[in-house]
Amino acid sequence: MAVTNAVTDLVASIGELLSSIFGAAYSIVHSFITGVLGLFAGFISMIGDLVKGVFDLVGGMGRFVAANAVVIALVAAAGYAYVRFVQQPQQQGRKPIGVNGAGIGKKTN
Repeated sequence: MAVTNAVTDLVASIGELLSSIFGAAYSIVHSFITGVLGLFAGFISMIGDLVKGVFDLVGGMGRFVAANAVVIALVAAAGYAYVRFVQQPQQQGRKPIGVNGAGIGKKTN
């Protein structure tokens, strides 16, 4: 009986050996494939985040430029109005001369 138990244990251990070899090979191949697929998925995710960040950056810069353009336009309009106001001759109670010199030499009181 001891010989049959020994042979049975030997066959069982050879089966377990083969099972562990195939299990280890499967585990190695599975880990490699999972790692490669994870690398590609991470790369695609990085590209998506990069594109989203670029659009956020462009949108933020667009809002910044638009807001500053409004402020610059208001300052320019105020400066233009000031310059036009300062350059206009002030009326000091005199009557304007007629068009094309008409009325030159006439006395007005």
